[in-house]
Amino acid sequence: MSIDLRLSCWGLAAAGAIALGLSPAAAQDYPDHAVDVIVPFNPGGGADASQRTFNKYAEPIAGQPLVIVNKPGAGGTKGWAEMVRMDPDGYTMSIVTPPFNVIPALARPKQTGYTLDQFTYVCIYAVVPDVLLVREDSDFETLADLVDYAKANPGKIKAANTGTLGADFMTTLLIENATGTQFTQIPFTGGAEALQGILSGTTDAMVASTLFAVAQQGTLRTLAIAAPQRDPNIPDVPTFTEQGYEVVSERYRVFGGPPGLPAEVVSYWADVCEKVTANEDFRNEMNELGQPPAFRGPDEAKASIEAMQERMQAIVDANDLAE
Repeated sequence: MSIDLRLSCWGLAAAGAIALGLSPAAAQDYPDHAVDVIVPFNPGGGADASQRTFNKYAEPIAGQPLVIVNKPGAGGTKGWAEMVRMDPDGYTMSIVTPPFNVIPALARPKQTGYTLDQFTYVCIYAVVPDVLLVREDSDFETLADLVDYAKANPGKIKAANTGTLGADFMTTLLIENATGTQFTQIPFTGGAEALQGILSGTTDAMVASTLFAVAQQGTLRTLAIAAPQRDPNIPDVPTFTEQGYEVVSERYRVFGGPPGLPAEVVSYWADVCEKVTANEDFRNEMNELGQPPAFRGPDEAKASIEAMQERMQAIVDANDLAE
């Protein structure tokens, strides 16, 4: 390459960085101080645990602290509404957990404080399928047992959820539609409360993420997993598809940021994400959390989330959930 050509290429790159909000020097030095990572939920939950695990392995690569900032409220929408209004300088990022950010924006657009096109999705670093759970001592030993009973007794099975428009609420609707059953959904204020509901006998079944299936082995029985294939963390649990029902419902752990995030920042964190998800220690820790690690870069992550949005929109429309 000639000197003139090299200079021309550098000039184009510099112009692109400036146009996107970063000077060439800033783009080269990024990040040069701590990065805040908003978690729009309380400490100790699944999203919080996954982001703290991600940060632990990302920090040595970035060479800067990734500081968790918990901003709980309104099912995550409060923290995300704040995040999308932050400066897109790469120093305020966030965990995003579709479908939790997706459903409220579709069904309650005037109340969420954001629109879905305001999120910049850098990568998906874990894909967490939903599962259908009953107590270990339940008479329902298989999905077929539960479906047969539910068909013969419409509305008699009480299914726990964490509130209307939550991911488990929507997945329960998917299960009802696919199996031709009707449950009575019982709302709780959170996953821990829903768990206590099924353990105490207040409810008969519970839709939750594989996090609960892994953590409650021996206490809860997992009848089916809503994933394209079985989960290596619970390999004996068949998928809904294996049992004749097309039910696929997954939750994503996404590293993202506000709108207008510079391309250099997106590329930087996508590279970090790919390295983190390839780390065997990270993979083991995430599997122990019941949150299977995965890597989908910016384009694939965006496509996956847009496909989810389409599925969620169809459920919202079919069940007249929008306000």
